[in-house]
Amino acid sequence: MVWAQKRIAAEEVGSVALLFREQAASFDPSRRMLLVSVDEEWPMVRLWVCVPEADLLKPYYGFTLCTRADLPLASTLLAGCPDQFGRVLQG
Repeated sequence: MVWAQKRIAAEEVGSVALLFREQAASFDPSRRMLLVSVDEEWPMVRLWVCVPEADLLKPYYGFTLCTRADLPLASTLLAGCPDQFGRVLQG
C-alpha cells in the first residue's frame, strides 16, 4: 500500500473524499484503501490517502508520498473500511 498526504482547506475535503470513494469502488475490492484526516489550525486539514498502487495517486494533485510511520495516532477515518482503519492506525 502507498501513502500520501497533503494539507488543504476544510472546504476542499468533500471533493477529495468523492474522488477517493469513486476510486475505492473501482479499484479496491479488498477494502484496504483509506482516507484519514487530522484537523489543523482552522480552516486547514491534513489528509492522508492510502491506495494499493502509486498510479492511483495521480488524481490527488499536490499530495506527497509518505510512510505509514508518518501517520498521526489521533486521526479520523473519512472514507474506507473501519476495520482496516482500526488495524492500521489503532492496532
